[in-house]
Amino acid sequence: MLTLLQDGVIALLASFGVIVLLWLLAGALSGRSEGLPAVLLVPLRGQAERMEYTVRMLQMHRSRAGGQIPIVLMDAGMDDGALRRAQLLADEHGGVLLMSAADVADYWGWTEYGSETDGGGNRT
Repeated sequence: MLTLLQDGVIALLASFGVIVLLWLLAGALSGRSEGLPAVLLVPLRGQAERMEYTVRMLQMHRSRAGGQIPIVLMDAGMDDGALRRAQLLADEHGGVLLMSAADVADYWGWTEYGSETDGGGNRT
């Protein structure tokens, strides 16, 4: 009975391995190297106290994912000091952009930012 269970587990793991290998082979042969277009959007208001920490964490996660996703610091009402810090971050780090809410909407072809939402940030 135990041998039958062990054989079943081994067969299951082997079939899973074959499926993964076929999936990887199909992906490599398809010639598609482009991922989905994405952006890491960070809306910032007021003093934006945790902006530097947020950018560092996003850069760490972005580098694990290949480093191609831009980080956009969106000015959603930052004070002057926070705006200067955001500009320094954008100047110092590649792939970090500073944009106003209107620029973000125009760049990606979105409608007005901040229109009616359901409270969770989702447009209604």
